[in-house]
Amino acid sequence: MNHYFTSDGERVSQSTIDSRTREAKAKVLQNQRDEYGYNFCEECGANANSGPLDCSHDVSVKKAKETGRTELCWDTKIIVIRCRNRHKKKDGLDLQFSNN
Repeated sequence: MNHYFTSDGERVSQSTIDSRTREAKAKVLQNQRDEYGYNFCEECGANANSGPLDCSHDVSVKKAKETGRTELCWDTKIIVIRCRNRHKKKDGLDLQFSNN
């Protein structure tokens, strides 16, 4: 099993990273919903009726793990709600997500 380190030396497994990241994304979505009553792209304002919304990291999960700052994966301060188009553009990827 893969293990990674946080900046304070904590050793965490991939399953722990996945779990904490899922919880952080859910919290970001819930906080926005609590404050505004709905979820929307923080960059362009598109809501879920316009298409899928993603929780995007300002520092990629891959980069956080590679640099020993794995705690950034679940840091709610760097998770941004973006529409699929803005998420693709930010990451420079051709992300393949299902629309289900």
